[in-house]
Amino acid sequence: MKSKIFTLILLGILIVPMSFSYGFIGFGLTVGQEMATVDGVLESMDKSESGLNYTTTMDRMGFEDPFLVGGYLYLDFIPVIDLEVDFQLAIGEYDFEFYNTIVNPITNATEVFTTGPVPFGYARGSFYLTARKKLFGVGVPILGGIKLHAGGGLNFHSTAPYASIDMMEELLGDDLYESFDQAAMEEKIITYMEDNLDSQAGIHFQAGIQLKLLILDTFINYRYTIAKDVYLDQGGFGALNIRIGMGF
Repeated sequence: MKSKIFTLILLGILIVPMSFSYGFIGFGLTVGQEMATVDGVLESMDKSESGLNYTTTMDRMGFEDPFLVGGYLYLDFIPVIDLEVDFQLAIGEYDFEFYNTIVNPITNATEVFTTGPVPFGYARGSFYLTARKKLFGVGVPILGGIKLHAGGGLNFHSTAPYASIDMMEELLGDDLYESFDQAAMEEKIITYMEDNLDSQAGIHFQAGIQLKLLILDTFINYRYTIAKDVYLDQGGFGALNIRIGMGF
């Protein structure tokens, strides 16, 4: 009788941790890098006023592979699938240069104002909702285990506008055509970007591996997002991220 009780206790010690080694809920932080390249753009605009001809040119540099940071929450007590949500902020850096050429058509006198390079940046907030399924898993009694999973879902984005002549004209008004005041732009740029966010939505697919040690959770995920114009004139992009958190 005692031997049977001992056997049941031993089985309980071994089986229960394996059954619940991935817990019911987990959360933590995400860091990673997106795989996207945005080419530079050269744009110009002409204007005639007060007998003078103005040509304004912006040379916006390209950038690639923005950095991302965020947080996640998952639930894995639902039968068949797990659900997760994560919030991300993607940040990329680029510069732009500004040239104003003023020509007097009578005297042909030319005056050029040049400013730059001016540091600027790409910024985007994203929300992902994902249903995922375990493909393979190995439990380690008491300690935790490893799991391979894949899934997909919906995503939503708010993207700050890119630097453009239209943006600078709204920020600086007539000053744009004479002397470019960088300090004046910096005072208004945050409000402008908040008021002119672009919204996008799409779908995504992902696969990853989860490592668990006691309550410590670590994920390595690859995700491909299909959403138009999250990056200018592109239909999608990849991302590799690492998550570190806790699972209970």
